[in-house]
Amino acid sequence: MNPKEKRDLLFKGGRPVFRQLNIMDGENYHQDIAICWVAHSKEKFYSIEAEDQSGFASELAEKASILEFLVAEDHNSYYEKGSGPIGIVWVATDGWKVEPHCVFFSWATPRNKLRATVAFFQMSRYRKIGACVVYSLNNSKPLFDKTASYGVLHYVGKIPNGDPRGDEFMYSVRGKR
Repeated sequence: MNPKEKRDLLFKGGRPVFRQLNIMDGENYHQDIAICWVAHSKEKFYSIEAEDQSGFASELAEKASILEFLVAEDHNSYYEKGSGPIGIVWVATDGWKVEPHCVFFSWATPRNKLRATVAFFQMSRYRKIGACVVYSLNNSKPLFDKTASYGVLHYVGKIPNGDPRGDEFMYSVRGKR
């Protein structure tokens, strides 16, 4: 089975959706913040230090001024409607290269993670960017290796001790520029 056929099979029930994170809803925090807070309280997001919901929202709002935040939504039995947010992606860019970082919520299934990852990198292939570069640790390497088999991501190499948490593995996607 070629990569396109694999993607078509993976997305036969529809694709995950990526939308901008909403921080404020009038004078109050948006529901997105509440969902992200619940996920953060279950499993801490890397690089977010806040201990309470208002501090968490403030920290996200501050980071949103320099990074693009996207919410990944997919089918999931955690939600009464049958679908909802399963993760948050923040993307750093210099105008040419983008570097995404994703945190999947604890209720995201392995299939949700694969579908969202493949969908994000497929979307990145068609953005007007030079390249999308991903740095992975050992715990997420199997996900990115599986994603590469769908033809949307390419393994570049290993960076020994590239992160304080261990070795890093580098992947890339070529954009439309």
